[in-house]
Amino acid sequence: MAKKKRLTNREKKLHAEAKKELQAKGVIPPDKPKLNRKKFIDEAKAEWNSREECYVWDAYMMQAMSYMLGHMEKGMRLSREAVGAAKVLKIAMRLREFSEELKAKGEHEYKVVDQYNYIKDILDA
Repeated sequence: MAKKKRLTNREKKLHAEAKKELQAKGVIPPDKPKLNRKKFIDEAKAEWNSREECYVWDAYMMQAMSYMLGHMEKGMRLSREAVGAAKVLKIAMRLREFSEELKAKGEHEYKVVDQYNYIKDILDA
């Protein structure tokens, strides 16, 4: 099978014009605006930190994690978001492990850098 040739600049321009025309006619949906990640994260943190005190939040959190773990991309591949959600679960398990090891040693204090180093491999995965 022959390799696909790259599009020339002229072809790219034609494709872009055709896409704009189809979007103007409503045949294909408009481009999705890019997500401002920092703003989104800051808003999510603020909402979470201002939530009312309630023990049901654990149930909502687990339900949300279930949705995120199954989040698929268009090609039915698991999304980066799903991997991020899985990392959160693995980090939570590892943090408990870290805490249990401290208790077993009879220690109550630790350096944040030691805790970070304990979970760093998951963050970097």
